[in-house]
Amino acid sequence: HSTRPRVPSEKYWKWINLPMWLRAGCLGCLMAMAVPCHAETDAVEAWKKRIVTRLNASKRFPPEARGLSGVAKVAFGLDRSGKLISRKLTQSSGIAVLDKEALATVGRARPFPVPPPEIDDEGLTLIVPLVFAGRPQIPISYIGKEDAADDARLRAI
Repeated sequence: HSTRPRVPSEKYWKWINLPMWLRAGCLGCLMAMAVPCHAETDAVEAWKKRIVTRLNASKRFPPEARGLSGVAKVAFGLDRSGKLISRKLTQSSGIAVLDKEALATVGRARPFPVPPPEIDDEGLTLIVPLVFAGRPQIPISYIGKEDAADDARLRAI
C-alpha cells in the first residue's frame, strides 16, 4: 500500500470539465423532470381547497345548538367523477345535533369537484373536521336599563 493520495486520472478530469452548455442542458433536463411533480401536488392541493370551500359554504349552525360548540370529524368517499358515494361520522362532537349537521353539511356540499387524475383510489376518501363554534348568549338579566333601549334598537334592525 502506498500512503500517497490517489490522483484522479485524466479521464476523470475530462468528465468533470464538461462544456458549460452540456452541464446547463443536464441541469435543465433535471429541472424539467421535477416540475410535473410540483404541478401534480398543486392540482391536488387546489382540489382539496375547493372541497373545503364547498364544505364551509354548506355548513350551517343549528339554532337549537346556540351557545354550544364542538368539532365533528366526517369521513366521506368520492368516485372519479366527484360523486359522493359514502359518508360517516368518525369522531363525535359530543353533541348529537352538531354531529347530524356535520353529516348534512357533506351532503349539501354536493356535487364535489372532479379529482385530479394523479390521486389514487385511497385519496378519494377524505376525513374532514367540521368546527361548530356557537356564540355564547348574554343573558337578558345582564343588560342594564340604559342598554335595554340600545338592545331593542339593534333587534329591530
